[in-house]
Amino acid sequence: MSRTVVTVGTFDGVHRGHQALLARARERARERGIESLALTFRKPPQNYLGNLKPLLMPPEKKLELLGRFVERVVALDFPKVQRWSPRAFVEGVLVRDLGAEVVVVGENFRFGRDREGDTTTLEELGEEFGFGVEVVPAVVVDGEVVSSTAVRGALRAGEVERATRLLGRPPQLWGRVVPGSGQGRKLGFPTANLSLDPEVLIPAEGIYAAWALFRGEKRPGALYIGRRPTLGEYSDPSVSVEVHILGLDEGVSLYDLEVEVQLLARLREDRRFPSLEALRAQIARDVEQTREFFAERYDLNVAVEKGE
Repeated sequence: MSRTVVTVGTFDGVHRGHQALLARARERARERGIESLALTFRKPPQNYLGNLKPLLMPPEKKLELLGRFVERVVALDFPKVQRWSPRAFVEGVLVRDLGAEVVVVGENFRFGRDREGDTTTLEELGEEFGFGVEVVPAVVVDGEVVSSTAVRGALRAGEVERATRLLGRPPQLWGRVVPGSGQGRKLGFPTANLSLDPEVLIPAEGIYAAWALFRGEKRPGALYIGRRPTLGEYSDPSVSVEVHILGLDEGVSLYDLEVEVQLLARLREDRRFPSLEALRAQIARDVEQTREFFAERYDLNVAVEKGE
């Protein structure tokens, strides 16, 4: 059996605290000449127990991102192990299945049936089964402990810059382009309507400056998250997520493509306007503000599209 340095966690969002664990596991593995490995679940354990938590990223995207930090990623089936004692989990998974030589965890790490085990339990079992344990302190950014809960709070408040500091990268959304009502095109600002994973957290409603990534391209865009109240859809409980991509030729179809959106700044909240003409004028200002945002920060000048 190959020997490993294992770091264990849910890793929802793969924020800077998670990255510290992953980096330490990779460092220890290189020192020993063995494999670094992240052990996780596809979703937080609470989501399997009926206490649903909105995810910060789709499970497959999380696993893909984890693979950029360590050599191997293992996603456990939580229902299979949820009733295991801490000892059974250590012996059956960490020792027998993964060949752990060192286990790297955060200071609030809990494991086993009903979260019975903590870092002290893990250290005691490590002595018994012959693996080392390294507990990594929490990461603090601008006086705030980095956590998935803190990231969710920032996104719910539309605090993109704060979320970016906690994540170590811009917040991201992924969605497949689906047909929309066509109202954006009628107003002179066609948008790509995104169908998101329903389990993923949607940030605060409003207009955002954002990067749109698709087919190997990265383009600036104005992202709208909201219920389109001016169009008579205020009572619709669903939230629309759509992006107007600056500089995109009108003849380019994005239907059925996956688009990744990276949120950079929230420009304003969503609100209702007295008329479609007032809405159109505001969208023109939003797009112009987005263009100026990219010109100032990225030295990227995007021509104003026809109709603005």
